[in-house]
Amino acid sequence: MSQEKRIELIKQLLEERQELSTKDIMREFGISQDTARRDIVLLTKRGEVKRTHGGILPLDFGRSVPNFQSRLASFTKEKTQIALKAVEYFKPHHVYFVDSSTILLKTCQNLSLPLTVVTHSLDNCIALSEHNKVKVKVLSGTLDHENRFFYSNLAIQELNNVVFDTAFVAASGIDENGIYLLDQGDAEIVGLAAKRARKVILVAEHQKFVNNSYYRICSLDKISIFITDQELTKEQRAMFSPDTQIVVASNKDK
Repeated sequence: MSQEKRIELIKQLLEERQELSTKDIMREFGISQDTARRDIVLLTKRGEVKRTHGGILPLDFGRSVPNFQSRLASFTKEKTQIALKAVEYFKPHHVYFVDSSTILLKTCQNLSLPLTVVTHSLDNCIALSEHNKVKVKVLSGTLDHENRFFYSNLAIQELNNVVFDTAFVAASGIDENGIYLLDQGDAEIVGLAAKRARKVILVAEHQKFVNNSYYRICSLDKISIFITDQELTKEQRAMFSPDTQIVVASNKDK
């Protein structure tokens, strides 16, 4: 395969996965480390990717989030591992808020306990409708067709009348000041749910530490448990409270 053809395929794969390591490129195309590095150097010189330590990111990484259906289409094994690990933190007869995200949709698909879930996610509702044991309460509002969640001022009022045992939240970005989403309405709902919860569990891949999102959900000291796919660096761990439990989901957990 010519380098130009491989470069185009690498760009397509990067668009799907939103991050590629040198090892990913070597494995996908059956090439040596030197060849993969030459491809990365060429893509970087052309200004088509953002180079990181050990790989590449899209130029707009963190500034835009693919719509819900696109994210479902590129669902990874790492997301599945995080989702299944999150299932372990649900207890019978508790009341939960569950955010709108592809990871938490997978979590909902694997829930079958007598408990209550409050959500603003259309897809969570559909998934939970398959489980008779789960009582589902949907927040009021107008459907955001692209991101498949409901939002309204009435939904905010409804949240103010509930206290959750645990809120499960996702994020499009993480930095030392907190966790973030790109949509203001979404962030308002999830942020209030986090305030109304005795415990907050964050689910997110390590890529979310590249943050260019705009609307903060909550500060990191509000997070009780963070379920992710890789060990945190010392700098990343230092962002969280010492009391925050960091859980790395992996194949070993299965």
